[in-house]
Amino acid sequence: MSSRSRAIRNTLLVVLALNLTVAVAKLVVGLLSGSLAILSDGLNSLLDASANVVGLIGMAVATRPPDPEHPYGHRRFEALTALVIAGAMGLLVVQILQEAWQRLQHAVRPEASGLSFAVMTATLLINIGVSAWERRRGRQLRSPILSADAKHTAADALVSIAVIAGLVAVRLGYPLVDPLLAIGIAGVIGWGAWTIIRDAALTLSDTAAVPVEVIERAVLGVTGVQGVHNVRTRGGDGLVWVDLHIQVDPDLSVRAAHDIASTVARVVEEAIGQPADVTVHVEPALPEHLRATRGYRVWME
Repeated sequence: MSSRSRAIRNTLLVVLALNLTVAVAKLVVGLLSGSLAILSDGLNSLLDASANVVGLIGMAVATRPPDPEHPYGHRRFEALTALVIAGAMGLLVVQILQEAWQRLQHAVRPEASGLSFAVMTATLLINIGVSAWERRRGRQLRSPILSADAKHTAADALVSIAVIAGLVAVRLGYPLVDPLLAIGIAGVIGWGAWTIIRDAALTLSDTAAVPVEVIERAVLGVTGVQGVHNVRTRGGDGLVWVDLHIQVDPDLSVRAAHDIASTVARVVEEAIGQPADVTVHVEPALPEHLRATRGYRVWME
């Protein structure tokens, strides 16, 4: 494991420990006070910890080398694991909505105690601190996983602020706010599940990972390249696969053409801004190869 991967893994472990601490604190207070909003927020924090586990699994899988059965590596397992987490989030949304409906049917007044305010305020401060630290580490390590998780944690801080406002409303004699807030939190969790499913679907369906224009601009800036086409990308955060065709002087030696191809691979990776597996096919710069695009042959039965 590289030093960068190790640093990302250690950061995720710290964030996981903090998210578990926050989740347990909220769940205990939610059960003691009878507040569905606090309990739902605790379950939401528990799902944050699950997301950290997915990130750790992704890092562990990403560092495994390709093998004969998985020549492109094992990164797809990360997307599959994320789909499992999304399914669990969907079930949680249903449970929260069912409980909120029961609370709306039969008025239940939760206890807005000093302990509830103290725990929610403390966990809010932890979330804000974790989000800021994780965002900084994401920039330092150029890690999309850490940057995305930092945004998720920041959104959870907003949910906690809403829960604190709900406790104030309960204190003022409006207990109905508690189940309504729980419904709002269920919406936040549901949206998070949808984004996970969407991102996993993009990865599993080999959606283009980088705009073609970005790669073409970088490639055409390499000395000796006279044209580029058939640019294809797939993958996602952490590793992108790229294959493309370049055209060079037909009279170049194999060694010279190979050197240009190696430079192209390096430049493309720099343009993408994250690790990339770049395959470059070299062609002679002749009219039949210099067309802007070359169609893909489709076989139909």
